[in-house]
Amino acid sequence: MILPCRIHQPRRLIDSVPLAWLFATFLLAPITEAMGQYAAGSSEGTSTSGGRTVPLEITAGVDMGYDDHVIGSNATTSSSGQSSFFARENIVLSYHRPMERTELHLLAVGRFDQFFDVGTDDKDGNVTLSLTHNFSTRLSFRADVYAAYQTEPNFQSNIGPENVRAPHFDTNDIFSVTYHWLPRVSTVTSYTFERIKYEQSSSSTTTTAAVGAAQDRFQNTLAESLHFSLTRRTSLTAEYRFEVIDYDTAPRDATIHFALAGLDHHLTEHLTINVLGGPSFRFFKDDGSTINPYAQVKLGYQGSNHSLTWVTRYGVEQPSQTLAAGATTLRTGLNATYRLTSRINSSAGVYYNHSDNQGTSGTGSAGSQDALQFTLGLTYTIKKRFALHVDYEHSSQSSAGMQGGTQGGYSRNRYSAGLSYTY
Repeated sequence: MILPCRIHQPRRLIDSVPLAWLFATFLLAPITEAMGQYAAGSSEGTSTSGGRTVPLEITAGVDMGYDDHVIGSNATTSSSGQSSFFARENIVLSYHRPMERTELHLLAVGRFDQFFDVGTDDKDGNVTLSLTHNFSTRLSFRADVYAAYQTEPNFQSNIGPENVRAPHFDTNDIFSVTYHWLPRVSTVTSYTFERIKYEQSSSSTTTTAAVGAAQDRFQNTLAESLHFSLTRRTSLTAEYRFEVIDYDTAPRDATIHFALAGLDHHLTEHLTINVLGGPSFRFFKDDGSTINPYAQVKLGYQGSNHSLTWVTRYGVEQPSQTLAAGATTLRTGLNATYRLTSRINSSAGVYYNHSDNQGTSGTGSAGSQDALQFTLGLTYTIKKRFALHVDYEHSSQSSAGMQGGTQGGYSRNRYSAGLSYTY
């Protein structure tokens, strides 16, 4: 089941604008967990707006399932094709305090998976936090914090190779300040902090250690964007970003400058589109410089009983292949939900990326990779606090012309069903 990467809520008074790819946490100590889903329910406590009785919910659940291809530490190893039944216990805590001067939304997930036929246990956790404070009608502050510790590969972000199961920590945090200078003119100043760290222990395999050496890094980004409200439905954006990438051991340290322009347009009351693009100038610490295009398109639809979010990006990312200096990547992801009846909810997600790895010192291509993940889920509310869900997930990865690193392809299907109870 696909877990939402971040909590998005309707913005009030002051908008944090699409720029929010940047602004995060030197102040935060490592937070170990985030990215989740939760079933609906209610509890007792103080009353909040929106007809909800209490801002806090706790959901516990148990799942049983079957995985037809448990990928090992490297998808090319002999153990990569082994299938297994598995059991999963999970607990979800959600806290929402909307419609106040300081809005707070928190989602925390803890999960334990046991694969019976492989002898592997996974302990995963994640936290997603969104905080908005309106100092006045002109000035607002927003913090978006995401942190996760997980074993499964990540198909939604540029974290690491999709054919490796290895425990790793990932955080992507944003702090932003929005100020409305004039009724039509506003600026957003933001900072983003990202950390990727693969776990190293005495039980780590050679491949897992190699992935950590190639992927462990810090990314810090400062950004400034100017927004002009052209009409009630359309606003224009000019944005500058400065990004510093610092690897623990891999020789890929770089600084990147982005000069971007775009627009945000409400096609209808429920349908919005955001377009942002421009050149990026990448300067490697030890290996020259490159100029690359960057483009991003977001489409969002929110209906009374259904919603859709579609995000597509094209640009140079940090490579998951050991011998590459960068990866020109097309990455697209779609999430959709539909309430079939008052008791039945459905959800679907598709994530795809294609990467052409760049060789070092202008040596051309270092091979290409394709990765796909598809999920489908149904949830049936039995009673107010009990819910039953059924989920299916397909993932696959393939590579061509690659040397070294974690190459190899696989195809994987996971089926599961479970019961949850909300306090």
